[in-house]
Amino acid sequence: MEKTKFIKLRYGENPHQEGNFFPRDLKDKLAIPRFKILQGKELSFNNYLDIDAALNVISKIGEGKPAVTIIKHGNPCGAALGKDIDEAFKKAWAGDPLSAFGGIIAANREVDKTLALKMVKNFFEVLLLPKISKEALEILARKPDIRILVNPDLKKPTLPKGKDKKFVRGGVLVQDVSKEVVKEKDLKFVTKKKPTKPQIKDLLFAFKVCESSKSNTITICKKEQVLGNGAGLVSRVYAAKIALEIAKKRAKGAVAASDGFFPFTDSIEIFKKAGILAIIQPGGSKADEKVIEYCNKNNISMVFTGIRGFKH
Repeated sequence: MEKTKFIKLRYGENPHQEGNFFPRDLKDKLAIPRFKILQGKELSFNNYLDIDAALNVISKIGEGKPAVTIIKHGNPCGAALGKDIDEAFKKAWAGDPLSAFGGIIAANREVDKTLALKMVKNFFEVLLLPKISKEALEILARKPDIRILVNPDLKKPTLPKGKDKKFVRGGVLVQDVSKEVVKEKDLKFVTKKKPTKPQIKDLLFAFKVCESSKSNTITICKKEQVLGNGAGLVSRVYAAKIALEIAKKRAKGAVAASDGFFPFTDSIEIFKKAGILAIIQPGGSKADEKVIEYCNKNNISMVFTGIRGFKH
């Protein structure tokens, strides 16, 4: 992508709005202008926003294992880890294929011919990856409108440094970039029943996806695969219901993550009916004791992160 003062876009979020992109912070290895565009239509205003969201998610979940996330309207509707990138893609897309349609895909490993043949069967807008084979590129060229962006640094993605800025009427809000990554040593085990090792992996994975989504969010995961993400809801109960509606019967035996604490036991009761076995949440509510008591009575494991994951 050429370094220019600004890039004029076809339009903004909607056709009646004018839109432009002004490159900055190009020292960031994953700055969007540092990606090489191999094919596809020009990036749209919304593409830029979704690419940014995809880079945020893949930077949180893609530290070590092969990882794939799928973004739709700023939220991850699919995310998974796998033994290889083929498995990660298969799991990410299968998590919520209805929402994945027309989304943006980010992967932290090379896409080869085998994976390209699977990808080309689906409809998506953008593919972000560290490397692509010549054969894979030829296959994806069958759909010339797909934007393919390559950046070798995506193999070891990292979160941005510096400050996060949000423009509001009359000023600019400035805050530190949220770079805290919750690890097992940070967890506070608050229930009598402790989560198993596999459940802890799922809980940590689920929280990363959850805090990368617009609040309020509830994320349902199993075997490092997102099965349902209820994101951007005005009620945590609604978020829980939508996440479980997407997951359906797969929720039985899964774990749930919440980006904020539970002010009541209502969401936990919904989890119980769906068969959720373990929950991760920040903690800090006046209702913590009641929530923990309910979990203890119903044989549910719960851990606190001590860190809230709100994203507006």
